[in-house]
Amino acid sequence: MPNWFRFVIAAVFIAGIGFQPAMVKAEIPYRTFSYDSGNGEFYVQPAYVPFGYIGLNLVPPESGGPANLNNPNDLFIDDTDNMYIVDTKNNRIVHLDANRRYIRTIGAEAGPGQLKEPNGIYVNESNVYVADTGNKRIAVYDRSGTFEREYKRPDTTLLPKSFEFEPTKLTVDKRGFLFITTNNGYQGLIVLDSEEGAFQGFFGANRVPFNLIDYLKRKVYTEDQLKKEIKKLPGTVSNVMIDRDGLIYTTSISVPNGHIKKLNFAGKDLLGEKVYGDRYVRINEETLFRDIAVDRSGNMTAIEAQSGYIYQYDSQGGLLFAFGGKNAGFNKLGLFDYPSSIAVDSKGNLYIADRVSNLIQIFRQTEFAQLVHKANELFMLGKYEESEGYWREVLHLNSKYYKAHLGLAKSHYRKGDWQTALKEYRLAKDVQGYSDSFWQIRVLWLQNNFGIVSTSILVLIILYYAGKKVWKNKKWRKGDGRTGHSPQASHPNTSASG
Repeated sequence: MPNWFRFVIAAVFIAGIGFQPAMVKAEIPYRTFSYDSGNGEFYVQPAYVPFGYIGLNLVPPESGGPANLNNPNDLFIDDTDNMYIVDTKNNRIVHLDANRRYIRTIGAEAGPGQLKEPNGIYVNESNVYVADTGNKRIAVYDRSGTFEREYKRPDTTLLPKSFEFEPTKLTVDKRGFLFITTNNGYQGLIVLDSEEGAFQGFFGANRVPFNLIDYLKRKVYTEDQLKKEIKKLPGTVSNVMIDRDGLIYTTSISVPNGHIKKLNFAGKDLLGEKVYGDRYVRINEETLFRDIAVDRSGNMTAIEAQSGYIYQYDSQGGLLFAFGGKNAGFNKLGLFDYPSSIAVDSKGNLYIADRVSNLIQIFRQTEFAQLVHKANELFMLGKYEESEGYWREVLHLNSKYYKAHLGLAKSHYRKGDWQTALKEYRLAKDVQGYSDSFWQIRVLWLQNNFGIVSTSILVLIILYYAGKKVWKNKKWRKGDGRTGHSPQASHPNTSASG
């Protein structure tokens, strides 16, 4: 091959990389792991791989605004995969189509709809709702970006005068009620109606954990002494979203548990206020869950800003995968400076905004993740037998993935194959399942050997009573021989008087 021809091929290859950075493949800069039922960490194949990014030269010059993102703080992907980016420092919303091509900018023009440091967004069939933090309001636009109305601090005596209405994130339910997070909003989500923006109450507040010392102080201290104490407040709700079933999900900071909540209409956490994130939090650090996305199967993917890790849980809060990490000067695709928001499209691709690097990274599912998701979806629906084939494929790829053993155990348990279920429960480190299988094996053995067991018990009872009778007779004879006389001879005074 001539040298000049080789040079042309190399030039074309390099040019292709330059024009399509999303297609560049390199070694993944992070490890993917999970926790088993015993809270032990184990590594698995990559579940998501970085595929590309959005943010540079995103907005065309004719729009009149900056081309690049500046502090993207929130993402929203609608049912048709259109993406909305809250570009906070540029005071605008950037609207992209399903192919991530620029459509329009919302809120940048001067006038009543102009945004000031927006932080959150929600989009439904008819409107775009923006948490316009700098203007202390919720700004509402139609789908074409035309400003319609706003919701400011509700005029009510139910809110204390000191309450600052600085919306940061929001979602809207099917009734049109707005659920809003606010700066330092320890009271929970503030709920407004859509008609007049009237205050409907607080929702989903965190609780202050019980502390014995604080309890004793309240019983013993005087009122003046209590005023000098530092007031302990619940953790702050940092983000909110709603799924297709109307369940509301929140993330929180400064809480010991319940970092992620799945709330029903009554405000009850259906996940049970578990502990999420890293198993071990370092001294002077706290778990900072900043956002959550829920896919169409109910899997929850949350970003933890302190570590830069992405945690994906199933619909009941069981960890599926964790990956990612902090950039630490490496500037590698797949690592983060400060992940601020996450969204998922209809294909299961993840989009994660980094407000420091001003980029949105794109992650695609691997075959391993797709298998786990399909198997787990069937498992959660109670279709254990149907999930069995998928779990076996998962184990073929990774024999340590404990949820596959748990899925197979459930399937064999339901089919009455207690021995295999016992083995799979042991591999899954599920103590309760192991105990249930063990008991079923013993019950089955008793059923199959009932005649032998009942006959043996009857023989033992007969032998027991027969032996008891022999022992009593033997004891009486020993007592008679010990005196050497008959019962009458043992009374000499009586025989002398005769």
